[in-house]
Amino acid sequence: MRRLPRHLLRLGLIGSGLGLLVWFGLPWLVPLPVALERPLDTGTRYLASDGTPLRHQLNKEGQRSTPFVPLAQIPQSLIDATLAAEDRRFYRHGGVDLLAVSRSMWMNVKAGRVRSGASTITQQLIKISSDSRQRTLGTKIKEALAARHLEMRWSKEQIMSHYLNRVGYGNLFAGCEAAADGYFHKPLRDLTPAECAFLAALPQAPGRLNPFRNADGITLRQQSVLQRMHELGRLDDEGFAIAAAQPVTLQRYDGGFTAPHAVDLLSQTDGKQAIIRTTLVPELQTQVETIITQKLEGLRSKRVEHAAAVVVENETGHVLALVGSRDYFADNGGQINGAWSPHSPGSALKPFTYALALERGATPATIVTDLPIEFQTDTGLYRPENYDHKLYGPMTYRYALGNSLNISAVRVLRDVGGASTLLAKLNDLGLTTLTEPAEHYGLGLTIGNAPVRLLELTNAYATLARLGLHRPWTLRADQVSAPATRLFKERSAWWIADMLSDNQARALTFGTRSPLRLPFRVAAKTGTSTSYRDNWTLGYTPEFTVGVWAGNFEGKPMENISGVTGAGPIFHEIFMYLQRKHTLTWYNEPKGIVRCQIDPRTGKRIGPQSPAPRLSREESFFASSRPTPATAADYDSSGRALLPAEYANWMASRDNWLGDLVATQKAEVSALHILHPVNGLTIRLDPDLPGTQQLLLQAVPQDVSWSSDTLRIERRGQQSFALLLPGEHQITAREEGHIQQVSISVTK
Repeated sequence: MRRLPRHLLRLGLIGSGLGLLVWFGLPWLVPLPVALERPLDTGTRYLASDGTPLRHQLNKEGQRSTPFVPLAQIPQSLIDATLAAEDRRFYRHGGVDLLAVSRSMWMNVKAGRVRSGASTITQQLIKISSDSRQRTLGTKIKEALAARHLEMRWSKEQIMSHYLNRVGYGNLFAGCEAAADGYFHKPLRDLTPAECAFLAALPQAPGRLNPFRNADGITLRQQSVLQRMHELGRLDDEGFAIAAAQPVTLQRYDGGFTAPHAVDLLSQTDGKQAIIRTTLVPELQTQVETIITQKLEGLRSKRVEHAAAVVVENETGHVLALVGSRDYFADNGGQINGAWSPHSPGSALKPFTYALALERGATPATIVTDLPIEFQTDTGLYRPENYDHKLYGPMTYRYALGNSLNISAVRVLRDVGGASTLLAKLNDLGLTTLTEPAEHYGLGLTIGNAPVRLLELTNAYATLARLGLHRPWTLRADQVSAPATRLFKERSAWWIADMLSDNQARALTFGTRSPLRLPFRVAAKTGTSTSYRDNWTLGYTPEFTVGVWAGNFEGKPMENISGVTGAGPIFHEIFMYLQRKHTLTWYNEPKGIVRCQIDPRTGKRIGPQSPAPRLSREESFFASSRPTPATAADYDSSGRALLPAEYANWMASRDNWLGDLVATQKAEVSALHILHPVNGLTIRLDPDLPGTQQLLLQAVPQDVSWSSDTLRIERRGQQSFALLLPGEHQITAREEGHIQQVSISVTK
């Protein structure tokens, strides 16, 4: 018995040593969660150009978080409420509250079940930062030791700030700033004590106390937190009374969901950043969305369900508005981005073909022959037709482009070097979907046989709007604009703008009161794909370029809706809105421009010595590019313009819109001449391609008889065709004693 106190003393010393070892030594062996050493994963917040929130994407944990908020910027009421709710002895314990643990164990033993926990804020911070989701006794001991480790390394202020920035408040809101924005849609600094107590009440059981489902439960918990704050002296009597009586009004906000297609596009192409400020203008974005919705309602009976639009600021390349569909949440493809999905552009590529011709010395007065023509390609015979299936005879470039004539555009592309020339330029302009070799597209490239993206094509038009200077498009306001690259001469691009803004030049096809006509000058071009599956309208002023696509995402044809009647009205309204909000200007004439009268039937200049013509138009030229003057030899005695013999058949047809204003040159009419096929033509047949087994036959004069010893000849209306077979063949044309013969070779 005399030795007992000594044994107890030894046991006490040993116990104290073990306790000190556990309290001060063992925690250093437990590593801290690596997440505490990393910056917060906040997801990405997308903002409009003026800072308006567009969307707040979830982080890797599936939560909505914000950048780290220093403790000095967190309201003291929220800190006090958190201490009252979670850990009132936070500043007096060392990471594990032994007194609270003892009290909790005694209460649980008395109750026979778990009624109370004793986790400190430090322990909770370790828990929410750990990758482990197991809740075993070993896990809890490890978390307690890690909490001691953290307390020996970090200050209380560091621990509190990290806890408030990381703790979950339910409904995917992580951190106090995200919770303040998500529940009240207000800055953290503006929270009242009642709202601070509301937030502090949530981490204990965010699912059970979800305020959108259990308003009574969260209110009781909030009042309890306010009561504890009062008891701890964190609220005086007056402050407590005011806070307890204040109703808490929820205003749920998930970070916004504006311009969803634009944000989706950025999230696919840009790296993860905390904040991305876009180039989008919220008011314009909303207006374009409204215009699309309204105009599509009027097109519903024509089986038009979808549309997309893009607005580009020419000076910077900034995308000011991007709408990918009428309704992002629609069941029928609402999440498809019509501004990014490739579609056939129809005639919308023609301006670039004409720009190439102007680069090579042509002028708006250059004549192109809009008559039937066939081209031999690697995939068979190619026979373009105009949109309205009419022929227009002699057309100036201005009128051929303005009226969007397919045959003319194909002839112009042939004359400037073919598909390879246009394809190279379109690639330079940033059209990334044209990945096949030029032979794959052939001359049909100019009338839209290759899919392109609305956003990229709109920016290609913006290059024309900058008078030939190309600048990449961007949706990022924080990106430095790339240096502009000259892709067209200024004079060529100015001519294209002048032609595309000429309402009279497109009157034959579109009339004078189409949606392309606005009360101010706008260069505009439409496009319609085969079978009315896609239609487009694109155009520009010096300030803005607008592109619109309309159609159906599933490829269903529309009901006789072209670019001017489908996309055109949307385009019209967008520009009308831009004109109300901005000052829209037009281009100054380049130095050296001269204007003179031309005969649009021949493209020749009407000079002082020229006969007085029955038809004339004013055209612009540079002094060095003025056409040759017309002479008396260009007209007959009635003032009719004399055209080459190849126009004879057209003049005799109902397509002749010039009537008796034209005649053929007599010397050429009297002689039989085969226009097509040319002598020595080699044709390769592809049995898998329809339409390659027949060959169009054309001659001057039109009424000739055709024959061949080896090929069958068929006549359909006013046109004759040879039905092709492999081998060597001769085709003969006869007319009043005149005979002409050509030889062709046909292979498989």
